[in-house]
Amino acid sequence: MPPKDDATFLRSVEPLRGAIRLHCYRMLGSAHDGDDVVQETWLRAWRAKDSLEDEALVKPWLFRIATNVCLDELKRRPRRLFPTDAFPATEDARPPLPRVEEPVWLEPMPGAWLEGVEERDPQARYALKESVALAFVAALQCLSPLQRATLLLRDVVGLSAAETAQALATSVEAANSALFRARTAIGGKLGGAEPVDIATTTQVDPRLLEQYVRAFEEANLDALVALFHEDMRTTMPPAPTWVSGRAANERFYRRMFGSIVPGQFLHLRIAANGQPALAFYRPRAAGAPHTLSAIQLVTTRDGAIATVDHFMLPEVYPLFGVPSELPT
Repeated sequence: MPPKDDATFLRSVEPLRGAIRLHCYRMLGSAHDGDDVVQETWLRAWRAKDSLEDEALVKPWLFRIATNVCLDELKRRPRRLFPTDAFPATEDARPPLPRVEEPVWLEPMPGAWLEGVEERDPQARYALKESVALAFVAALQCLSPLQRATLLLRDVVGLSAAETAQALATSVEAANSALFRARTAIGGKLGGAEPVDIATTTQVDPRLLEQYVRAFEEANLDALVALFHEDMRTTMPPAPTWVSGRAANERFYRRMFGSIVPGQFLHLRIAANGQPALAFYRPRAAGAPHTLSAIQLVTTRDGAIATVDHFMLPEVYPLFGVPSELPT
C-alpha cells in the first residue's frame, strides 16, 4: 500500500537522507554537488511516492531513485578524478604551479556527514568509514558509471542482486557481470579488493600528525622532511601536479616553503572522509589575517608521512564548518 499521507511518507524516507547523501558523494566524487543531487532525489521521490507499494522496501526504492539521479548527472559532465589518475608524477615540481579550475577534481567530504548514518548493513561488504575513504572514492571514479553504481549498491548499500538489477533496469546476470568487473578494477587500483586493503590506506598516527603540524607552524623544514616516507606522495588539486617519492618531495617542499617563518601557517583539526584532517591557513599578505587556503588529508605508514592531499578548492570549504579567517 502507498503511504497513507504525506507525513507518513516523509517519516519513511527522512532517516535515509544521510546515507543517500553519502551515496551521491561516492557516485559523483563531489561533496559540494551532494546537496543539490539529494534535493533532486527527494523531489523525484515525492513525485513518485505512490509507486512505493510497501514501506518495508523504502530503502531499495529510494536508492534506485538516487542512483538514477546521479547517472543522469554523470551524463552531463566529466567525471572527477584525482591528480594521480589524470597525470604522471612530476619529478622536479617548481612553483608557480599550473591549475585546472574546471570541476574535474575529486573533492574531500566533511567528516560530519557520517554522523547519524547507519554504521553497516549486514549485507554490505564495506564498513561505513572504508566506503568514504579518499582512496576508495578516487578508485570509484575510474569505473564506468554502471560499474560504479553496481558496486556501490551491492557492496556498500547492501542491496541484493535482484534489487540492484531492478534499480539499474538490467538483468541480474548483467548486474553480476558489472559487479565482477568493478571489484576486479577496484582491487587493481587499491592493491587488493578486500576492505582491509582500504583500511591500510587511511591510517593516521596522531603522534606523527602532531609532529607534522608542529614542523609547519614552527617553519622547521628539516623536521618536516625527516617525517617523509620513502614512497611519500603529495597532491594539490586544482594543480594537476603531484609529487612522488621522498627525494622529489623534499626538493619540492624546500622550494615551496624554504622562506616561511614561524607562525606563517596555522592549522585547525577537522575530520574528512572518515579520518583526521586539517584546515590549513596562511596570510595573503604580511600582517593580514590567516585565511583558509586548503583542506588537507594526511596519512601515515611505517612511522612516516605517506600521503599529503592538499585540496585548494574554495567551493568545498563552507561544508566543513570552519572559519574562513583566523585572527591576526
